[in-house]
Amino acid sequence: MAQYNHVADKTDQYQGFECLPGGEYKVQISDTDIVTPKSGNGEMIKIVYEIVADAQFDGRKIFDNIIVKHSSADAERIGKQKLNTIMALTGLKAMKDTAQLHGKTLTLLLGMKEYNGEKQNFIKKYLAFDSDGEESEAADEPETSKKPSFIKR
Repeated sequence: MAQYNHVADKTDQYQGFECLPGGEYKVQISDTDIVTPKSGNGEMIKIVYEIVADAQFDGRKIFDNIIVKHSSADAERIGKQKLNTIMALTGLKAMKDTAQLHGKTLTLLLGMKEYNGEKQNFIKKYLAFDSDGEESEAADEPETSKKPSFIKR
């Protein structure tokens, strides 16, 4: 138990949030962590993306769990393919620490599904940051050191 003094303010209450509409969102990776899935068999990288360059949804977060070790060979293969795609799109050729992903930008194509009666977003596809509905070969080009002004550093 910890002591904490607080007086409730009825005018300042959490309103929750709605799912994002399906579509493309330019994002920046803001946080990562390696955790054990609830099943207990494997490892996954938890990635937090933050929407950038979108007047309506700027700052909203999108969460992704990428399995990198698992007792299911298919789950591990798919997770590693996702990680390979993210690294290619962000110009990262090798990684020793997930923190190397922080600040990297890409575009996510989101869909919406229903799970246990609730609507939730899911990532349908990973795209290049400069993508306008078409996949770009920019992932093969070296990353420039100058980022657009709206990208958080």
